Amino acid sequence: MHEIYKFGHSLAVFMSFFIILLLLLKSSGPFFKSPKRFLFFYFLIFGLFTLLHYCLFVEWHVEIVAVLFGNFDAFFYLLYPLAYFYVRGMLKEKEVLKPKDLLHLVPFFIQVLDMLPYSLTSFAHKILIAELIKFDIHEVVKQQVGFFFSARFHFYVKLLLSSFYMFYSCQLYLLFRPRTAKNFILHYWIPGFLLVQILLILFLTYFFLILPSSNQFKITYQGNSPWNYLGLGSYLVLSLSVFYFPEFLYAPYINEEREAKLKIPNYELSAEKLIEIETKLDLYLEEYKPFLKATFSLAQLSASLDIPVHHFNYYFRKTQQSNFLEQRMRWRIRHAKELIDAGKDKVITLEAIGLESGFQSRTTFFVNFKDLVGESPSAYSERKNRM
Repeated sequence: MHEIYKFGHSLAVFMSFFIILLLLLKSSGPFFKSPKRFLFFYFLIFGLFTLLHYCLFVEWHVEIVAVLFGNFDAFFYLLYPLAYFYVRGMLKEKEVLKPKDLLHLVPFFIQVLDMLPYSLTSFAHKILIAELIKFDIHEVVKQQVGFFFSARFHFYVKLLLSSFYMFYSCQLYLLFRPRTAKNFILHYWIPGFLLVQILLILFLTYFFLILPSSNQFKITYQGNSPWNYLGLGSYLVLSLSVFYFPEFLYAPYINEEREAKLKIPNYELSAEKLIEIETKLDLYLEEYKPFLKATFSLAQLSASLDIPVHHFNYYFRKTQQSNFLEQRMRWRIRHAKELIDAGKDKVITLEAIGLESGFQSRTTFFVNFKDLVGESPSAYSERKNRM
């Protein structure tokens, strides 16, 4: 079991830094103007925190402990404010940082100043403190490394503030979560994100307050604790979900935005013109199937049929109550269903069918297929094969 826990913890450290790279490199839209910037710094701090925990309790590395312990402690004050800002920004799109939000940084700067004398001590001194911690876990919370306050004091304050932040984050989610048009980010990712934060608070309370008060022990492997597996497992499920649900990299699909985009413009096209557009479109789609190309765009459709883009926008909104992107997705799903109905899934994989239908990834294909059809491609295929 030690090797399993060791591997899981190593994976947790890796995933933290992997996610910040994804957020930085693959996110859509302006990064430093979106709530994703808070998630970026959250995972950066959490990754360092996980690395410290790994070097303390899983595989001892005195140099890393010496660098992170004490010097890094103050950043934990930022972890839960960042989580709160992220949730608030995702739920309230127009919410921006206000001058009063700087008050959330006060505890962080207080500990930075408190730890300044320790930060300026020699590396040899920090190595000595790390060795004391290795000898007795009590030293984590009772070692006097701050100038004004003890580590135990800061630890209690962090747990208290973290609990308040989680309470208000959960309250904010219950108040502002959309009641309609379910989407992955707002209805699954954020609740899972909040749950992991709560489990982390419980884990820290158990590991650093309850366990040390009842046991005098050196820092060794403690992975058999149910709290360890619960906390680590929850975080891994959340972070590994990026491979199957990369939607959290993007802004949430707010229902009000969709309604605004589908609002019919002031000008109108005659019924005859709409029928003409529909006829040309149907013949073009049937003959050329341009949507099978991953790069197929509205501009290309407009140029091919010599119909202005704004006429297509009006047509889709007026007759389909959607837009080009949604219609393109429907055309691709319809084509994929036709391939499955024809037994193509017995020859190639469902992922290959998705790619052949114009989708750029397995995840996009499976998510859109389930949203539109009501069941996954695999479930649809199995049902068809039983008929």
